[in-house]
Amino acid sequence: MNAKPETSDEPSVVGVRVRPAWSIALYALLVLSAGVAFYAQRTPGIDPMVARIAPWIFLVFALGFSTYRIALVAARRYSPFKAFIQMFLAALFFLLLLFPRVEGPLDANPLLAHRDDRVRAQAAELAGWRGDQTQGAGLVKLLADPAPAVRTAAHDALVKLNGGVDLGQSADAWGKRFP
Repeated sequence: MNAKPETSDEPSVVGVRVRPAWSIALYALLVLSAGVAFYAQRTPGIDPMVARIAPWIFLVFALGFSTYRIALVAARRYSPFKAFIQMFLAALFFLLLLFPRVEGPLDANPLLAHRDDRVRAQAAELAGWRGDQTQGAGLVKLLADPAPAVRTAAHDALVKLNGGVDLGQSADAWGKRFP
């Protein structure tokens, strides 16, 4: 029988010898956990607890992967530069996962509710020029604004968003068009 003699420089992690199958399995788990964590962070409707836990699960696999790479470098079987870059990218991805995901509607324009009537009027005018249909509901609310300049800007913007068709000054008619 051709049995390979064991060498002392064979990489091991916590006394367990590292084999090529381990590297493939660890790498696959790392990529899979990264994909699941990214999906959980960026997909609306996911349970918030799952979204909070997902980056930390990725970190567990990234630490296992890093430990494996360090063992290979210590046994002089892997490039230290490549190992460092891979560990750096895993850490960077983990830090990116820590950013909170955006909650709530993205179409809300906080400037339409600003305390200064000039800012509200300019925000309404800009929404009309941009043709941003998602701002319609916010503009309808501005039709009842106490400042006449804001009401006029909101009405003009709604007409632009409606393709030039004027439904009048009634907030009810505009509310049906932009719910």
